[in-house]
Amino acid sequence: MWYGKNDMLSQDSFNLSVTNWTDGIGAARGKNMFSFGEAGYYSFLNTPDDTLPDSLSNGDLRMVTLASEFMSNDPPEPFIIWLPTLGAHPSYGAPKGYYDMYSTEDVHDRMPLRPAHIKNKPKYHEGIIKYRNLTSFNDTFFEKINAVYLGLVSWVDYAFGQLLKAIDGTALENNTAVFVSSDHGDFAGDFHLVEKWPGGMDDILTRVPMIVRIPGGAKGHVVKEPINSFDMMATVLEMADINVTHVHFAQSFVKQLQGAAGDPNRTVYSEGGYLYHREIEPYDPEQARSYSDPKALYYPRGQEEIHEGIPRCIMAKNMNYKLVYRPRGVSELYDLKIDERELNNVFDDEDYAAVQSEMLADLLRWMLETGDVTPLQEDPRGLPKPPHEN
Repeated sequence: MWYGKNDMLSQDSFNLSVTNWTDGIGAARGKNMFSFGEAGYYSFLNTPDDTLPDSLSNGDLRMVTLASEFMSNDPPEPFIIWLPTLGAHPSYGAPKGYYDMYSTEDVHDRMPLRPAHIKNKPKYHEGIIKYRNLTSFNDTFFEKINAVYLGLVSWVDYAFGQLLKAIDGTALENNTAVFVSSDHGDFAGDFHLVEKWPGGMDDILTRVPMIVRIPGGAKGHVVKEPINSFDMMATVLEMADINVTHVHFAQSFVKQLQGAAGDPNRTVYSEGGYLYHREIEPYDPEQARSYSDPKALYYPRGQEEIHEGIPRCIMAKNMNYKLVYRPRGVSELYDLKIDERELNNVFDDEDYAAVQSEMLADLLRWMLETGDVTPLQEDPRGLPKPPHEN
C-alpha cells in the first residue's frame, strides 16, 4: 500500500510493484510572509496558519489516517505500507499551535545555528544567500526560520504518533515493524541558508533521523556508529527472510535493533551534484516550470544551478573524519573529533595530509568495488530463431 508522493518509481512500475496507491501530502503552512519583490520572498518563511493540527486537510495526516484505516480492517498479511509524506519540507510553516512552539530564544540558547560566511566552504554557501536575496537579514531572522522548522518537525512527530496509535494495542503490535526516516535534511537557517543543495554534503543535510521499532527490539537503544539509509533495505529483507539474487552493498542492522553496537570502523558514503550542464534540474522537463517562473520559490536555485553549476561530489564519513571530494569544486575535510559542527575545513592542510591521502585512496577503492557488478545470470550467447520460424 502506498500513501503519499512519488519520487521513486516510474509510472510503468506501479502496477508491477504496488497493490494500491493514493496521492495526497502536505500540512497547513500559511502564506508567504513577504510579497514578490521584497527581500525575504525567497526565504520560504510563511505566516502562521489557523488550521488545526488534527484536521484532515493536512495531507500528511490524511495519508496516515488512510493507512490506519487499512490496518484496522483485518488487512491481509504480510503487508508493507509506504508513507512518503511531505514531512518537514519547506516552506517553513506549520498548523496551529506548532508555528510558535519554539522561540528564537530557544534556538539561540539551546540549539545555536552555525554562522554564515565561513572560509573555505563550497561556493553555494555564499550563492544561496545571494541568489535568494537574503543578504540583509540578521541572525534573529534565521533563528525564526529554524524555530518554525522545528515546530513543523514536531507536527510530523505528532502525525507519526497517530500512526503508532493505530498499531498499539492491536494484534499488529507484536508482528509489525515500523521504520521512519527522511531522504534529506534542511539548512533551515544554518549558515544563513535555506532549503537544501543538490551537491551539498553538509551534516545538516546528510545526517537524517532513523527511528525503528520492531517486535522484541531493544527499547531506547541509540546506535552512534555510522549507517547508510540504504541499510534499511537490507534490514527489511533479513527480517522478512527474503533472499535476493542481485548484488547490493547495504548492510543489515538487525543486530543493532536488538541492542548491539554498530561498526565503529565503518565508513559511509553519499554522492551528489552533476557533471554535465544538461543534468541540472532546471533543464528537466518535469521540473522546468518550478525553475523558470520568477515568482516560483525555486527560481533562485535554478538560476544558481545554471550560472554557478553544481560540481559532482562524493562524501566519505567515519567516526573521526569526513571527506567531501569535488574534482571541479571546493573539497572539504573535517576533523569530527574536535569539529563536530564542520566549521573548519582542513582539506589540503598539511597537518592532515596523511588523513586526506588515506581517505582519498579509500574513495578510489570504494568506487572500484561498487561502481559495477558482474551479472550473476547471463543471457544465451546463441542467436534466437527468426520470427517466421517461431
